[in-house]
Amino acid sequence: MPAHKLVLDEVFEQPYKLIAIHSQVEEYKLAYLLNKHLNLRLARSPREIDLCAGAENILFAHFVYEDQKKDCRYHLVSNIAKREEISGVGENSLFMGEHVAVKKSFLLPEFKQVDFFVKIEDELEWVNERLLISLILEIPQISTAYAIDFDRIKTKENLIFD
Repeated sequence: MPAHKLVLDEVFEQPYKLIAIHSQVEEYKLAYLLNKHLNLRLARSPREIDLCAGAENILFAHFVYEDQKKDCRYHLVSNIAKREEISGVGENSLFMGEHVAVKKSFLLPEFKQVDFFVKIEDELEWVNERLLISLILEIPQISTAYAIDFDRIKTKENLIFD
């Protein structure tokens, strides 16, 4: 009797919309501005987004709001995590002592120019993405905002927050 092999070619993923935001403000300030202009209630999540890169854990700021009426969830997450690394300088160096370097890590490395992402888990399609982006662009502290096509994301596993 021949063996039957089942192959799962597609991974079933929860539908979501992803908006990229370019802004130089801190994450808490951006959450406040989005709450004010979009009538949201983004609040800092007790659990930050934790990515493992080798032996290090990299933490990204994470804000969440769950809209009970529309049955959708908003996530504001920083794309850039900065951490200081202290390295000793050798004896033959011009500068003696320790050197502090700031190292950047990215949640989605294929979008290094993006500062923040707004992920909207909206199964019932209540949220109008174009209207939301136009409202975000009215905020003076935001340089630009745009939707990201799902197929352009190479590291989709980094957007799983639960």
